[in-house]
Amino acid sequence: MIKGVNIGGVQFHRAGKIYDFSYTTLDLRIRDQVVVETERGLCLATVVRLGFRLYTDGENLGLKPILRKATAKELTPVTRLTPEEVVAFTEKKVAKFQLKMRVLKGEIQFGGNKVIIYFSAPGRVDFRELVKELAGGLKSRVELKQVGARDETKLLGGIGVCGREYCCSSFLREFVPVSIKMAKNQNLALNPQKVSGGCGRLLCCLTYENDVYSELRQIMPPRGTRVRILANGDKGTVLKSDLLNQTLLVETEFGSQVSAKIQDVAVEGERSSEANEADTWGDDIHLEDLV
Repeated sequence: MIKGVNIGGVQFHRAGKIYDFSYTTLDLRIRDQVVVETERGLCLATVVRLGFRLYTDGENLGLKPILRKATAKELTPVTRLTPEEVVAFTEKKVAKFQLKMRVLKGEIQFGGNKVIIYFSAPGRVDFRELVKELAGGLKSRVELKQVGARDETKLLGGIGVCGREYCCSSFLREFVPVSIKMAKNQNLALNPQKVSGGCGRLLCCLTYENDVYSELRQIMPPRGTRVRILANGDKGTVLKSDLLNQTLLVETEFGSQVSAKIQDVAVEGERSSEANEADTWGDDIHLEDLV
């Protein structure tokens, strides 16, 4: 027998990963604040998508329920601790134990009985004694989470070289692999200050237009290709290509340089082998070493 269930996709943090929960009689809207049941207990979450899923009788969807909409009192809780106080207290204890770690953010769980502290460190940190001190001082259960460079930037936020808020902290829910070949594919200069973000890693936005550049590059003959200009029949060699404008800079047999649209030239013979070189360029380059 086929049945159906309402699905509410929620996020626990801004631009965070979306998790699906089930609900029945609730009248939910996008951006509603709800209380959900998780492995860590009850948590506040924001509804970001709504849907409906069909399933067969006996199939286990493994979805936890959305319990209710959050009340006004739950949205403005009065707790004895604030995230700022948690961070300040943790920094004092870190200095006391002389641990090589940077406290990034404190988060108080729903109900105020548990505190999550995010930190970054160059290596593994033995924080067993630190946890004991924090639990005693904060009078709460404490969980320490170590994050990497990208997650650190996502937590703290900031302004990128484009003048806008970091993608990771504003809308990018999951990190995708970025390679230095993407910068080369878009004819960008190999300058760490230009192609790296606030985290010191390659810019996530290099992936946004990479597919378009890859398609355009397949159309454009690479440098060194012999071409013929259709208007006057002059032959020459491609010196440079403008992918976005779809134009070529051609050096003719007479030594002059001519700019021509891709549709106004014809390829003479085989395309240059430099196309293969562009595909493998950057395999041996490590941006972190350059930085």
